[in-house]
Amino acid sequence: MELLFHTQDEVHRMEVYNEYLHKIPELLTQLETVEKMYQKALLEEEMLKEKDMDNHSVQLYADRLSRIKHQCEERSTDIKQQCRLIFELKAQIESESSMLQALLPH
Repeated sequence: MELLFHTQDEVHRMEVYNEYLHKIPELLTQLETVEKMYQKALLEEEMLKEKDMDNHSVQLYADRLSRIKHQCEERSTDIKQQCRLIFELKAQIESESSMLQALLPH
């Protein structure tokens, strides 16, 4: 029998790899949530166009929607950057790991 977990480095590499495999769907779920929030803010902004912008409450709500959109844009950018990094690190482990080289199709 060929031992795949033959070094402590390989054991650690697989632990990190497993964390990446769990992190990717979590990030994608977060991205979906952020995009939904952004789309809802756009819808509400469109609805506010029909309201009296001289009304203080309408102005406050419009400002709030603007802040939400800005926060969503920033969070979306951050999540996408995290995803790219995780995919790059995952690919690096796949290329460096003797265990994954033995298991993955070539």
